[in-house]
Amino acid sequence: MTSVQNSSLANSAISKAGWRIIPLLSIGYLTAYIDRVNVSFASTQMNVDLGFSATVYGLGAGLFYLSYSLVEIPSNMLLMRFGARAWLARIMIMWGVIAAAMMFVQTPNHFYALRFLLGLAEAGFFPGVLYYLSHWFPTRQRGRAVAMFYLANPLAVSVMGLISGPLLALDGTGGLRGWQWLYLLQGLPAVLIGVLVFAFLPNTPDDARWLSPEERTALQTELDKHPVADEDHSGGGVLAVLSDRRVQLLAAIYVVTLSCATAFLLSGPAILMEMTGWNLPEVSNIIFYGGLLGAATMLITGWVTDWMGQRYTALIIALTVDMFAYALIVLGGTPTLIMAGFVLAQMGRGIQATAQAALWTDVLRQRRLAIGVAAISSVANMGTFLLPFAFGWSRDATGGYITALYFWPPLHLLAVGLGLVLYLDWKRRGSVKAG
Repeated sequence: MTSVQNSSLANSAISKAGWRIIPLLSIGYLTAYIDRVNVSFASTQMNVDLGFSATVYGLGAGLFYLSYSLVEIPSNMLLMRFGARAWLARIMIMWGVIAAAMMFVQTPNHFYALRFLLGLAEAGFFPGVLYYLSHWFPTRQRGRAVAMFYLANPLAVSVMGLISGPLLALDGTGGLRGWQWLYLLQGLPAVLIGVLVFAFLPNTPDDARWLSPEERTALQTELDKHPVADEDHSGGGVLAVLSDRRVQLLAAIYVVTLSCATAFLLSGPAILMEMTGWNLPEVSNIIFYGGLLGAATMLITGWVTDWMGQRYTALIIALTVDMFAYALIVLGGTPTLIMAGFVLAQMGRGIQATAQAALWTDVLRQRRLAIGVAAISSVANMGTFLLPFAFGWSRDATGGYITALYFWPPLHLLAVGLGLVLYLDWKRRGSVKAG
């Protein structure tokens, strides 16, 4: 088979995979992210009904990330043992049931327990999918694949902004409060998607009946071209992965970006309403459009970084954009500038999220990828547990969110510095294309 024929067959296989597996996984991630952060909209009613302080709310919201971080690595190890199809389906079905059960919360302990269980159930989905995609998409097209999957993240913000208001408006229907309807109707779809994943998702290209034998062979040939310079694949254990300097830098950057973005988003409606004086429908509209812009920049970043052959430049630019965006939120002073800062932050998050996730799959490979991505995610989610709690405590202690937000720009300045160190490390290694 000539190289032209092999490339043509590989492209055909990649195109089929893009249409057959990514939409299903993206919808799954969309529901996961909604079920993770829909508490931000539910809290506008729930906290009043149940008398939750900002500290109680921040602790409960953050507990998801504590349990999530504790079992990320074991979850990915089990995925490799049982296969992506069964394990990802199990994750979705369990989290959907628990997310819907949030409607029964009545006390702080109920809230804490269910958020903790939700984190246990959902752990491993995101890093598991990244590991799974690395078996389908070569490096030269992986940025686009990751962007198409990760697109669900900012779209989830838009969907929440669009539908959470009407769901909260169901208040009183069937004897349920609006926040109870929100949890129920945003939780159950994950169960259905989990069933579809189990029914239709192939574990590997070898299991895909919609690929011809020639397409499978050509795809594997392309996957084997992944750059392996400076990789030691003899040590697949957790300690060997964590000792990788690049994993440490990527984890440190992800700690900052994920914890800041999540802490802000978990209280986003309340923060924006407090700082601008606007009502919930007005704030919901801004959140909706911010999510759409974040999705657009995410897609563009996937294409551009694949074309460039590296993600480092996009990551540093995005971290800088986020730093200025949060500075605008804190110092803007007017509702228009504050909302502009929020939208700009969503765009920066779209760029850096794609660049980071694609970098993980560029830097690591096979078992090191499964463990490394889970390790990066675990470390970051531990920080994401702490920051929402500190954010809520600060709100109760100072009477507003602004004091805590002053830390966001300096934290992103730190992330910019870490990104530059990562970039210089890549240059020192010889600028191996795409990682």
